[in-house]
Amino acid sequence: MFNKKENINNDEAPLAAGMNFDLEEVQPFLNRLSSSVLNSGFTVDEINTIQSEIEKMKEDNEVKEIGTFNVIYKGHQAKIRIEAEIHIEDDLKEVVLYMYSNQELVEIIDEEMMKHVDEIGA
Repeated sequence: MFNKKENINNDEAPLAAGMNFDLEEVQPFLNRLSSSVLNSGFTVDEINTIQSEIEKMKEDNEVKEIGTFNVIYKGHQAKIRIEAEIHIEDDLKEVVLYMYSNQELVEIIDEEMMKHVDEIGA
């Protein structure tokens, strides 16, 4: 978990969970988050949109705000804002996925990111 200073809507740095993903790991991670942590998470259409928007990114170090998504966490409405940054090396695209939300949810997302990395052996 870390603070990222690029929030134009707020003077305070928002909390974000962030991690590098291979492009093909974004969808499985979002599905995992939706099924294991959130009471109501990302829909299939939202996950497909997130993946599609990331795939459209073509420039090394390009940063794009993907969108803000409504989820239910512990029975309460929450928002997760997703931003992606890509890095391209030797035709391989790696994605740094930033997920902004309230502190408790960011901490849980960060834990899930670490578990995901451990499980896929990255």
